[in-house]
Amino acid sequence: MFAGQPSGGYVRKPIAMRWHDIDLLGNLGTQNIREGRDMALLGLRAPAPVSGAVGLVTGAAGWLLGGERDVRDVWECPGRLHIETHGVHGPGGSRVARRVEHALQRHPGVLWARVNAPACRVVVGLADPPPPRRDLVALVEHAESAPINEDEEIAEEELHHPAEGPARTRALPNLAVDTAALALSGLTRLAPWAPLPTELAGLLSATSLHPRLRELAAEHLHGQERAESLVSMAAGLAHALAEGGSGVVLDVAQRIGQWQEARASQQAWQEAEPRLIRGPEDAGADPVVVERPCRLPDGPVERYQRRVLAFGAAAVPAATPLVGWRRAAAVGLATLPKATEAGRAAFASHLGTVLARSGALVMDRAALRLLGRLDTLVLDEVALRSARWETTDLVPLAGVDAGEVAEAGFALFAPEDARAVRRAGEWVLGPVEELELRGRTGVRERRRLARRGAEVVLGLARRGRLEAVLAAERETAAGLDALIGAARRAGLRIVLATDEQRPRDGYADDVIERSRGLAAAVREIQAAGGAVMLISGDRRALGSADCGIGVHQDGSPPPWGAHVLAGSELGTAVLLVEAVAAARCVDRDCIMLAQAATGIGAVAALEGGARPAARSLGAVNAGAALGFFDGVWRAHHVHTRTPTRAAARPPWHLMPAAAALRRLDTTEQGLTSDEARTRWRAGGRLEPLGTSLGVAFLEELANPLTPILAGGAALSAVVGSLVDAGLVAGITGVSALTGAVQRVHTDRALADLMARSAVGATVRRDGIDRVVTAEQLVPGDVIRLGPGDVVPADCRLLEADGVEADESSLTGESLPVAKDPAPVVAAEIAERRSMLYEGTTLAAGRATAVVVATGADTEVGRSMAAARQSAPTTGVQAHLSRFTRHSLPVALGSAAAVTGAGLLHGVSVRKSLGAAVNLAIASVPEGLPFLVNAAQLAAARRLADLGALVRNPRTIEALGRVDVLCFDKTGTLTEGRLAVHQVHDGTHACSPQSLDGSCRGVVAAALRASPDARHPTDLAHRTDRAVVECARRARIRPGTGQRGWRKVLVLPFEPSRGFHATLGRSGKDLLVSVKGAPEVLLPRCGRRRLNGHERDMTDRDRAAMTKLAERLAGAGNRVLAVAERRTATAPEEAVEDAVHDLVFLGFLALADPVRTSAAPAAARLREAGVQTVMITGDHPATADAIAATVHPDAKPNQVITGAQIDRLDDAALDRRLPEVDVIARCSPSQKVRIIQAYQRLGKVVAMTGDGANDAPAIRLADVGIALGRRGTPAAQAAADLVVSDDRLETIIAALIEGRAMWSSVRHALGILLGGNLGEIAFTVLGTALTGRSPLNARQLLLVNLLTDLAPALAIALRPPSRYDVAHLLREGPDMSLGEALTQEITTRALATTAGAGGAWLAARLTGRSRRASTVALAALVGTQLGQTLLTGGLDRNVLAAGLGSAALLATVIQTPFVSGFFGCTPLGPLGWSIALGSATAGSILGAALTLWPPALSLPNLDHDFRPTPP
Repeated sequence: MFAGQPSGGYVRKPIAMRWHDIDLLGNLGTQNIREGRDMALLGLRAPAPVSGAVGLVTGAAGWLLGGERDVRDVWECPGRLHIETHGVHGPGGSRVARRVEHALQRHPGVLWARVNAPACRVVVGLADPPPPRRDLVALVEHAESAPINEDEEIAEEELHHPAEGPARTRALPNLAVDTAALALSGLTRLAPWAPLPTELAGLLSATSLHPRLRELAAEHLHGQERAESLVSMAAGLAHALAEGGSGVVLDVAQRIGQWQEARASQQAWQEAEPRLIRGPEDAGADPVVVERPCRLPDGPVERYQRRVLAFGAAAVPAATPLVGWRRAAAVGLATLPKATEAGRAAFASHLGTVLARSGALVMDRAALRLLGRLDTLVLDEVALRSARWETTDLVPLAGVDAGEVAEAGFALFAPEDARAVRRAGEWVLGPVEELELRGRTGVRERRRLARRGAEVVLGLARRGRLEAVLAAERETAAGLDALIGAARRAGLRIVLATDEQRPRDGYADDVIERSRGLAAAVREIQAAGGAVMLISGDRRALGSADCGIGVHQDGSPPPWGAHVLAGSELGTAVLLVEAVAAARCVDRDCIMLAQAATGIGAVAALEGGARPAARSLGAVNAGAALGFFDGVWRAHHVHTRTPTRAAARPPWHLMPAAAALRRLDTTEQGLTSDEARTRWRAGGRLEPLGTSLGVAFLEELANPLTPILAGGAALSAVVGSLVDAGLVAGITGVSALTGAVQRVHTDRALADLMARSAVGATVRRDGIDRVVTAEQLVPGDVIRLGPGDVVPADCRLLEADGVEADESSLTGESLPVAKDPAPVVAAEIAERRSMLYEGTTLAAGRATAVVVATGADTEVGRSMAAARQSAPTTGVQAHLSRFTRHSLPVALGSAAAVTGAGLLHGVSVRKSLGAAVNLAIASVPEGLPFLVNAAQLAAARRLADLGALVRNPRTIEALGRVDVLCFDKTGTLTEGRLAVHQVHDGTHACSPQSLDGSCRGVVAAALRASPDARHPTDLAHRTDRAVVECARRARIRPGTGQRGWRKVLVLPFEPSRGFHATLGRSGKDLLVSVKGAPEVLLPRCGRRRLNGHERDMTDRDRAAMTKLAERLAGAGNRVLAVAERRTATAPEEAVEDAVHDLVFLGFLALADPVRTSAAPAAARLREAGVQTVMITGDHPATADAIAATVHPDAKPNQVITGAQIDRLDDAALDRRLPEVDVIARCSPSQKVRIIQAYQRLGKVVAMTGDGANDAPAIRLADVGIALGRRGTPAAQAAADLVVSDDRLETIIAALIEGRAMWSSVRHALGILLGGNLGEIAFTVLGTALTGRSPLNARQLLLVNLLTDLAPALAIALRPPSRYDVAHLLREGPDMSLGEALTQEITTRALATTAGAGGAWLAARLTGRSRRASTVALAALVGTQLGQTLLTGGLDRNVLAAGLGSAALLATVIQTPFVSGFFGCTPLGPLGWSIALGSATAGSILGAALTLWPPALSLPNLDHDFRPTPP
């Protein structure tokens, strides 16, 4: 550190003066204060103290902005200086840079100097002792050049290097001015001084809010940043002297956020600089000259700003003749979209702080303000690869042992340099063309690897003979999966820049050739109207992008020119892509807030009172404050959301065990506790299942009606109706709280379900075995597993003793899979015998394995990541949006009609406007969200009683729309266990229910060749359990056919042996009973039993039996051969030696049995018009056989395989799927594609499953259904509905409940919407006749909340009266909410209007207007209740709600105090007679209209209103 100079200090030198007006204004202000003179500001007289303060503050602002001084930033760290340099940023910057470097390097105290043009800095390496700092600064000043034009000067001035910190930003001078403005605001409120016109403050704000005006200000005020600061200062002062300090307080909050961002960036730079710049080769960078081919397209915010400000400008002259210029100007000011800029700026500054604190360097903070406008993500494939290599595939040549070549290949492979030739003994590994080979060269195998996308193909030779070829490629950067998922959620188009003709990864929407030039490709996308985010290490391409994220490997120079330097990992890139979606939400929210503020401000201005402009600006500032908090909250939410981590995926199955241990830096003795703790802290975990009540409440509020209702409540408050505002806000909050409580309750039930099935593990740490939970495991842990244990993580086998694994939850394969530690060449998970995967179960044997992946990095974790993709929009949301779009024009139109009618009758603007606002609020169906939520909640509770947990009540309505149900076979259509499916004696087959003599003998021999157990569930092997269960059901004992048989010795099953043998004694002879794999036992058989007699087994017989076994296995069965042999002298100590010359008895075919409830359930679904599709990973023949069992009376099933699907493009798949019944050999990715195809066809899809392999499809489906008993955490977390009892009947009940709900909702919506429409029509007609509304706002709200909502709720909560399939076929959203709902709404509206209108006219002829209003209210309520009782019939709840509402209304009207509160008056006999008579007539009219015309009634709805698929 230099003496007297702090780190990060500044050296200032005076330069030519600029902005003389600022200096003159400051001097003039000082003189005014000194002489006590008033000052004319923009043509208006202001008191001397005020004008003097303005002048002083503005002069100070000019000085702080740099108009009088040039501030040169110099940042220091041990051994280096970073000095700000001018003239290097533009096209001629390279020449200036060389001159600066040459001048500095001639100084004896300088070791080296490199100019970093993108950062406008020269980095200087210092000798010891270092030279004086001022000498080096003087050399830079002498050698540098002034910017060649104003644009370059502005670019340099607005470039904020992270090292600058808050001192060089404009936040501090703005804060100083804002602080002074707040003081002025207090003075003007206390002192009797004339404030500035509020209109002036609003006019200044408009300059910073209109895109075109911002551009003009930037042109005239030397840059956008300078213009924004000056306009903000001027507007702050004007607001303080005009309407108060609310706008200034918001500006203070924004500047504090910017100060925090700059401070965090400086700290991040101080930590990162030693790592980024280790020498001159890392420091220098030539200028990146960027010219966008066209202007950045406007986003929704810019488009809204242009439209609303144009409307405001037009509204002022239009409204002036009607309300005067001050109110007209206030209406214009209400259109200021301040919330849009406040929200976006707050989001960008807080996000910048978040990024800096996470270690990223934001080199250009302006890029963060553009995130919401980005639409394309370009990925540079080079940047997605690390510097290390890995082996991805291995192909042994003919006659070579795969395990042996894998051992040798991994021992020789060098991750640092894959192309190096390495030798060890007789083995050599390297590029094939560099090896000295004799004989074969593996041309065909090398081509195969090249077609699979191998980056490098290596040959492995022994003694000059090629034994295998290996594929190698650079490791994929950690986090790519998370990055792609985030891009999908953000709706970004993904473009991959690569030089491969056929990229291996299929995530890209488009592919561009990287060799053509990445920068040029980015410009082409921009020229086509795109806004590009680029992830790359290419400096020039990063500078060309709208948001360039620079990634680089440790040890390589940073990509100077990027907007954000992210380092070697993709975590920062994931965060930024997530921020794109959040920025769009901020833009959307703030546009809505600005719209609400405009409406409220306009009403407040027209409502009357003093200073209308201040009232309208108050609404605008309130909306801006909400936008500010929304921006901060969403940026914080992006930060706190746990990103999905995904590490590199080496081919663990291909690695020898020793290589896997080396890769994981562990041993067979496991890790130490300290090392495990260190790795656990750095590892990722699956996101917890559950939602807090607060978050659920906010998400429930996110429905289309909430903003309208909130705006209506605010309008009520503005016009003075605080009680009305409270009623609207209360019903909205209760509705959201109801749904939130249900969701939290269900999530907790699911969490309890998952906690009960928590997985434990025996792990070896510090050389000691201990039990921990699966969450405590880390890669490198060595674990022990036994029969029945659930595998807690993805593991590589080290030792295996007779291990078989049940992988049905992952692969869909119901049969156990034998496991072996030897390396295996396999592309599919189901074929990787050396691996154990999380969530699978050890069916038999004992294993020792090393953990290779936990949490989000496991195969299950990746399924969970796919399950977290955005869910489709639900039907209730779509219909709420539609009702919102329809209710808004009705509300605005009725309000306009009431206002116009009032003005025509001479009613004042204030009273007419108040009546219009009240009617508009009342016309919005505020009970609609509550009604739908309550109906779904009631259905969810009924389903919970049946054993189905509904995670979100909105699932119910989606169930009612399902027309395609995709079943996963294993555990859903089948029971998820093994059972004897068929017994074959070699000549004929028998079912287990009808065994004849020879087949009974086969089962008896198999039973003798099985372990003893008191109960089948006590047996370790599923095959043994199946045999014992079959024998018990058939009442077969071990002695059947062998009287007096008793066990002597057992030879248990081992995978290496392939059979289980038992030596028993029957009479005087010994009997060897054997069951096992056909390929093992058939060669050991010399005779066969045929029709009760034994004869020799010829080669032809053996071939026939082998073919029979293959046919049974091809049908998806697990086949066991059964044989016996009598012997008198078998060596009891060597049973295995006696297993020869056996007598073949037959085969047992084992399979996963179909549930007995599957066939009737499928039949009911077909009757309800639901297409059922079975999806399985099994063999097509097995799938077809099961489907035939499920659909015994249907036509032959149409079967398609996953391989066939892969060969079809989307169009061909869309044509084929409607005819398909069964999809076999289907992978998880193919399931996702199938769901997407059905959705493209306009289908509403439900997906049922229980395995981790089902999770992505379950999440993507419109309704995801998981089985609770055997379901994996991944499936349950992805599902909307969890069936805790695993019964198909419960799934059918859920579908029926969803269908039936729509009928009740239709009737309820008819009551609610039809009643509102009738009230509107009656009010508009009454206002047209008299100029005043017949009903006030409280009366309308009373009708909506107490007389509409209660009966409608009773109708919606009714359980289905019957499960009539014919009725269900006509129900659903398109039928129930189509013309049938339109008819009900129209009928109810006409009847309500007639009943209320007739009563009101009759009452006006016989009494005062207040009495007429009360009579009309009673008649209106009576008409609606009469129609409700006609709809609900004799349902107890409907009767109670209707009669209770009538009694409550009568109490309100007849109780004097309460009646006065609602603007009513107690009625006498005549008034009640008029009301009841009119209500009866209206109800009769409604019943008559229901019967006419008959073509519109529900029973004749034959037209399909389903939207045409795109």
